[in-house]
Amino acid sequence: MADTAPIALVTGGDRGLGLSMIRHLARQGVDIILTYRSNLEGAQAVAAELTQQGRRVRALQLDVADTAGFDTFAGQVAETLAQWQVSHFNFLVNNAGIGIHAPLMETTEAQFDTLVNIHLKGAFFLTQKLVPLMADGGRILNISTGLTRFCLPGYGAYAAMKGGGRSADPLSGHGTGGAENNREHAGSRRDRNRFRWRGSAR
Repeated sequence: MADTAPIALVTGGDRGLGLSMIRHLARQGVDIILTYRSNLEGAQAVAAELTQQGRRVRALQLDVADTAGFDTFAGQVAETLAQWQVSHFNFLVNNAGIGIHAPLMETTEAQFDTLVNIHLKGAFFLTQKLVPLMADGGRILNISTGLTRFCLPGYGAYAAMKGGGRSADPLSGHGTGGAENNREHAGSRRDRNRFRWRGSAR
């Protein structure tokens, strides 16, 4: 008989805020698919830790800046779900990210593009690929930052990307805003009944 525990997919779950999230989710009875970019050892340690707590865990490599790898990743997620005898997961947390500190006049185009690819483009198109694997009533959490509401020198480009993530509706590009750090967007009629896009401060 298949386990009926909810499943969360958390990008960048091998360290920092992502690691804190999955530990909290595991304590609440949620099984975990986590991603890591290069920290295989850390991801394996996290998986072992949560497995000892009785949770199903899978660590998958993913570079959220590389959209060309998203089809392969979605296939790995689908394979994991099949091994767990389920067809969908419940929660997507777009958490993976980096911070680049550079004043406006010193920010390079390469730095700007890196931030776009990770925080905005990557999160948008990864969500697009994974929505078909999400259960009805699933939730998408897009991790943002307080820097979208106040300014610190050197973080203008980073804040712009996070602001874009808070504003974007990954389902259709049309949506309705809600309370601060709690956005809900309407997509197609079918998707509007299935998902809510929520942004939360980092």
